[in-house]
Amino acid sequence: MSLSVTYAVVTAAMLGALVPWLGVRMLLPALRAGTPVTNYRGRKVTPGLGVVWLLWSGAALFASLLARVNPESFDPMLATLLALAGLLALVTFALGLVDDAYGTSAERGFRGHLAALAKGRLTTGGMKLFGISLASLHAATFLLAGRDGAGYAPVGALVIALPAGAAIALTSNLANLTDLRPGRALKSYCLLAACGVVSSAVGMGYSAGVSTSGSIAIRVAVLALFAFGPVVAVWKYDLGEIGMLGDAGANPMGAVAGLMIVAGLSMAGVLVYLALILALNLASERVSFSKVIDGNRFLRWIDALGRAA
Repeated sequence: MSLSVTYAVVTAAMLGALVPWLGVRMLLPALRAGTPVTNYRGRKVTPGLGVVWLLWSGAALFASLLARVNPESFDPMLATLLALAGLLALVTFALGLVDDAYGTSAERGFRGHLAALAKGRLTTGGMKLFGISLASLHAATFLLAGRDGAGYAPVGALVIALPAGAAIALTSNLANLTDLRPGRALKSYCLLAACGVVSSAVGMGYSAGVSTSGSIAIRVAVLALFAFGPVVAVWKYDLGEIGMLGDAGANPMGAVAGLMIVAGLSMAGVLVYLALILALNLASERVSFSKVIDGNRFLRWIDALGRAA
């Protein structure tokens, strides 16, 4: 293994995995000192596990800075992706935290928040909806500026980025919709993140004309360490019903996964993914995911896997 590869992998392990894990362990006593909340089974759990994404955003931004300082040892495409993911995680964490603190169950879903807005009331969920959408569009515009948007006027580049931005925002919302049982959002994220790691590692390299088996393997390793580091950090606390992710945890994980997925897709691929993720979001307005899972033996087994008895 060359020195540059070692540097990239060690950096990813330290910042993508160790920082979130160590940060959560050190913060847990402070989180437990706060006011507990009641989960779906009536158990008292500690809120605030979503803080892992605040830690992660700082680590991702620092990694992108190191990559800019030492471009010979770190893929510049990964530096761009990590910088955008860090900023996106930071914004979605903040918006989710506000909704956790001040949101109510009076309005739910797209229709509920938009109906409130039509009456002149902005809910915290509505603020989160528009804020995450804008942040996702911003990330998609920068991500695609040198690729699909190349050669277009600024307005044209923005239009090109619209489907990708919508897909990222809808993935963020979908992850939040699954956060109804311990570990469910994490398991959903793992599936999405795995797709994102492969999509980014392969697709971004082909778009830049620098894809070899070696370079793909390095990108997969670096991205996997960053993508799954937060999961390792909170896994036992979430499934053990010790803590709760909340919107501040579920929304960032979906946004980061969505960004990684669209980063490696062609425009046609983005449109297909957007159609799929939009269909799932719209279905949630009419169908209970919990009822679907409880009614399917395999999904019910996956859902309960690792959860406290």
